[in-house]
Amino acid sequence: MAFISDDKDIILDQNVRSPILGLYSTFKELKKLTYQKVFVFSCDNPLFSYEVVDYMIKECGQYDCYMPKWNNGFREPLFAIYPVEKAYKTSLRNLKQKQYKLTKIIGEDWTVKYVSIEQNIKNFDPNLLSFKNINKPGDIKTLESVSDKNL
Repeated sequence: MAFISDDKDIILDQNVRSPILGLYSTFKELKKLTYQKVFVFSCDNPLFSYEVVDYMIKECGQYDCYMPKWNNGFREPLFAIYPVEKAYKTSLRNLKQKQYKLTKIIGEDWTVKYVSIEQNIKNFDPNLLSFKNINKPGDIKTLESVSDKNL
């Protein structure tokens, strides 16, 4: 078993709290281990569906990045498949430039496939529990009621 700690040497402002720092640290470590791709998901989405993950991995194919997208255009960068080497380079560059927006990880030269949440992923996760965040106490009650109905 191994743990990855945030590489805080890359940022000058030690008060920066952004998921991009954790992703950068992960990409850096996985690059050393010669991983090609990584499936990233957020720790505050505990009800992700195995079927959705399996579907995305199978569909990713030769795309550099495979990311869910809502009909309103909102993308889910914390529930996506990334190319380790390319994502390491872009996240490093972004941290140095103080660009903390997650969607900026995607390089201009990447092949990206956006998969529709409503049209594709909903087939595997009808209530879209994979995208339900737990950030405050009220969210836990909502998730308990939803998950009790679906388990």
